[in-house]
Amino acid sequence: MLHSLAFLLTRGQELPEEGVDWQALVAAQGHQGPDRGRGLRLFRMPDQWQGSLDELVASGCATIAGADPLGSAAERRSLICDAVVTQFDVPSLWIGVYAVRGPADGSWLQVQQVELLDRFPLAEAANETCWFYPTDNGSYLCWENQTGLTLAPGWLPEQGGQELPIAYDRGEVHVLWSLMADDQALTCVGLTYQRRRIEWPLLERSPEPSATWTSFEVDTMADPSYLERARISVFPQ
Repeated sequence: MLHSLAFLLTRGQELPEEGVDWQALVAAQGHQGPDRGRGLRLFRMPDQWQGSLDELVASGCATIAGADPLGSAAERRSLICDAVVTQFDVPSLWIGVYAVRGPADGSWLQVQQVELLDRFPLAEAANETCWFYPTDNGSYLCWENQTGLTLAPGWLPEQGGQELPIAYDRGEVHVLWSLMADDQALTCVGLTYQRRRIEWPLLERSPEPSATWTSFEVDTMADPSYLERARISVFPQ
């Protein structure tokens, strides 16, 4: 038997308890959990780049698809972030923590037993902060696409299945906050347990038929250090 932890986020306090199985956790997360987010890609532009976002949109290079607008051979070096950021409405969410057990199934475990360890309002969890947007000086492009989401229960990829039961401590559950670009308030960008990021696997994604490109600069010697140059919404051709 291997042991691991599973994390459930639901809107409201109705979390599966006694006699629950893995299928019930998946159903609860999918039907009651966070269901909105945004696709986010960040591209670092060449130091000598003299173009503009308007030109990239007008020429059909910056599209709703979110590919590197410069289309260069150095695409892998310019793409510095490709993520789906779930919208966590912390005040309305409850978190449930479950011990799961089962035999090995490749690199993971086939869950056969589920035990509720803890449940509490997410707003009562400890907080920690992080940097989410680039902090290195330079010019960048950001692509964002609002999307509907269906998530599976959360887990710790770095931990995986272990031979011994995993000790649980509520104080180790932290909500991760980041000041994203020019936001006027901190944005919740995820949760951690024992300083390890909890991942909620993406089961389904329903992107909206539009996206937004933003051109911005970072200069740590300036005030403010983040400067937005342009923002343009794009739609299917």
